[in-house]
This record gives sequence, structure tokens and C-alpha cells, in this order.
Amino acid sequence: MSLSWIDILFLATVALLVFNGFRNGAVFSLVSLIGLPVGLWVAYNYGPQFTRMLSSNGIPATPLISYIVLFFGTVFVVHIIGNFIRGAVKSTPLISQGDTLLGGAIGFVEAWLLWLLLLIVLGAFLGSLQNSMVQGSNLIPGLNIHLDQLQGWHDFYNQAVTNSLFAKVNGLFVKSLPSLP
Repeated sequence: MSLSWIDILFLATVALLVFNGFRNGAVFSLVSLIGLPVGLWVAYNYGPQFTRMLSSNGIPATPLISYIVLFFGTVFVVHIIGNFIRGAVKSTPLISQGDTLLGGAIGFVEAWLLWLLLLIVLGAFLGSLQNSMVQGSNLIPGLNIHLDQLQGWHDFYNQAVTNSLFAKVNGLFVKSLPSLP
């Protein structure tokens, strides 16, 4: 069986993230992975209060700036904590080796989740465009996307998913799109 471009890109992503996992270790990889949702949670929950605080002090802050500062500040603090933990783990000989091996496994899981989510989101996006089509119209409402362009994206996605070993293995989550009318 030949590999499709999705399979080749998946394998390249696996190689890079497994190498990165070996280099960083499991603890740091997990802390870094947790940093993104924690940053989103902090920005979501504390963004309005932070915006009000900055505005009450006379600082012209838009909500976008407040949310960005909270998100990146939180991710930065989590990253610093991860570096401290990684230093402690790397200094312990037996634990360090296990951390390195588990880091590679986490890198594989990260690559798998990344490609799985990418294909799910892309399929959902194209499916929603397909559902929003108006009969007899050549444009997708509100997006100025021509039917020919959608047909090209649709066919490309279906061809890629149909010929991909990765998509077939994850067939429970990744589906081909129905034909366009």
C-alpha cells in the first residue's frame, strides 16, 4: 500500500514530536501541553476583571490586549514551572531515563492528536459550508466562496481521506464528505 501525503506528513510530524519528546522528557512535554488550556482558562475567566482593572487605572487597554497578556503570561509561568520540574527530573539518573522514553511516547500521542483534530476540524468546516449552500446559487452565503472553489476543496479532502492509511485507521472520527449537489 502506498502512502498518501497525509500519511507522509503525519510520519514527519511523528518524527519531529517524538524527537522533541525525547529531548524534553515526559514531564516537560505534559506541562507544556497543559499550559495552553490553562492559559485559555485563565484568559477566559479573568479577562473581564483584568480589563476593568487596567481601564480603572487609566491605561487604555482593549479587551483583546488583556486576554492576550493573560494567556501568554500564564503559558510563560507554566513554562517556567516546567523548566524547574524538568531540571529536578533530569538530575535523577533512573527517573531521567524513564522520563526521556515517556517523552517520546507523548510526542507520538501529540502528533496523532494534532492530525486527528486537524482532519476533524477541516471535515466539519467543509461539511458546514456544504450545509449552508443555497440551492441554485454559486456562492456560499456570507463567505463569498464560489461553488467551484468549494468543489475543489471538497474533492481534495475526500481524495486525501479516502487514500490515507491514517484516516482509515481513525475512520471512527474522520469521515468522507457526502457528494455536493
